[in-house]
Amino acid sequence: MEQTIPPAECSIISFEREWTETARETFCAFLNSHGGRVYFGVSEDASVLGVEEPNEIARKVNSILKFEMHPSAEGYFQTNTLKIKDKHVVVVTVLEGYRPPYYVTINKGNEKDRLCYVRQGSSSYEANDNEIRNLYHKGNRLPYEQRASANQNLTFLALADYFKKANVQFDEGKYQTLGLKDLNGFFTNVGLWLSDQCTAETRAGFFLGNTKASESDGIHTFSGCVIEQFCKIRDLLSNRFDFKKKIEPNTLSSEGYRNEIADYPELAIREALINLFAHRDYSFENALATVTSFSDRLEFISLGGLPQGVTKEMMLLGISVPRNKTLADILMRLSAMERYGIGIPTIFVSYENFSFKPTLVCAHEYIKLDLPRLQQIPSDLTERERAIVSYLKQNGASSRKQLQDFVKVSYGTVINTLRSLEAKKIVVKQGAGRDTKYALTISLR
Repeated sequence: MEQTIPPAECSIISFEREWTETARETFCAFLNSHGGRVYFGVSEDASVLGVEEPNEIARKVNSILKFEMHPSAEGYFQTNTLKIKDKHVVVVTVLEGYRPPYYVTINKGNEKDRLCYVRQGSSSYEANDNEIRNLYHKGNRLPYEQRASANQNLTFLALADYFKKANVQFDEGKYQTLGLKDLNGFFTNVGLWLSDQCTAETRAGFFLGNTKASESDGIHTFSGCVIEQFCKIRDLLSNRFDFKKKIEPNTLSSEGYRNEIADYPELAIREALINLFAHRDYSFENALATVTSFSDRLEFISLGGLPQGVTKEMMLLGISVPRNKTLADILMRLSAMERYGIGIPTIFVSYENFSFKPTLVCAHEYIKLDLPRLQQIPSDLTERERAIVSYLKQNGASSRKQLQDFVKVSYGTVINTLRSLEAKKIVVKQGAGRDTKYALTISLR
C-alpha cells in the first residue's frame, strides 16, 4: 500500500485526527456512494499526526463494518496500518456496496438508531427519503454478471482443471457458491464467461515496430473459459519476454554493454492482465479484449470504460470496484491475484525508478493501459535497423547471410546497417571469417 497521504479531503478521502464515532457515518456514506478511504491519524490539512493504538482502531473498524452495518459490509473493506515518519496511520478502504441502501447503528443517548448516510464533496450527511428511494433503486439493478445467461447449456471442464491445479475443490455443489448459478438454479453470465462455451475473445498481437503498420510477428486469439484465456495470455507473454532479471534503471557497463534488465516488471504484467479481465464489459457483442506488443511497449485494451461511479483518479488511488466482482473473486481463489482494487498503484510503483511511466486512458467505451518496455530499443533507429534488432531478439546471434535474407537487401546494405548498429552499441560482432555472427548488446529476447 502507498506510503504517502493524499493532498486533501474530497468525496473519496476523509481525514480523522483520531478515532471518533462519526467515522461510522463516513463508512456508511462510502458504501452508499462510490467508496473511499478514511485516514486515522491525519489532520484536516493532510499533516501526519499518528495514532497511539492502531490495533484498537482496526478492531473497532472491523466490528462496525461487520456487525453494525446493515446489510453487512464484510468483504467490502480493508484495514491497513502505515508507518509514516515513525508515526502510525490507520487506513480504511471502503468499496462501494452492491446492496444499498446501507444503514449504520448510531448511539443517541441511551437509545440506538439505524441511519443512512450519503456523501457530498468531503462531507457525509444523513440521507433524505428521496435519496434513500434512489439507493433502493440502485440496489435493485442486478449486475450484468449476476443475470441469467442466455445460454444454459454450459460445461466447465477447463475451469475444473484450473481449480484442481490450484488445489481448490470444485464440483456442481459449488456452482451457486461461486456465482455460476443464481438462486433459481439458472446459469449466470459469469457462469457463461467461465464455461467452455464462452465466446468472448482475447487477442494477443506482436509487432516488430512501434505501430501496427510495422511487420507482424504473430496474432493469437483465445476463446472459451476466461480463466484459461488469462493463463494462456500470461504464459505467452512469459515465453516472449523476460520478467525475472533485475529491475533497475538501464546503465552501461565498463565495456559499453548494457546491464541485463527485465523486459517488464512481472507484477505490472500480472496486475494489467487482472484488470483486463476483471474490469472488462462482457455485455459488448464478442467483448474482444486485446494485448498488443510493440517494440517499445505492451498495450492492454478492454471494452467498457470505467464502471459506474469509478473515476480514473480513484483507480490511480487504488480505490476500484471491479465491474465483475464475482469473476475477480474467482481469480483471487485461483491465486492469480492477492486482492483486487490495488492493481493500478502497483503498476505505477513498479516503474518508480524509471524516467518513462505507464499511461492510463479511460475513455467512454474502453480502458487502455500502456506499459513501457524497461529495456528500450532506441527510438532513432531506421526501419531496417529496427527489423534486424527484432530478428536478433527472436533468434539470438545470427550470421550476416541470415540477416540479409530476412531484410531482403544487398550485401553492402546489410553490412552498412550492421556497422551503424555496432556504432550505436546495440549490436556486437562475434567470431571471425565464416564463423562471424552478430548479437544484441541489449537484453532483449
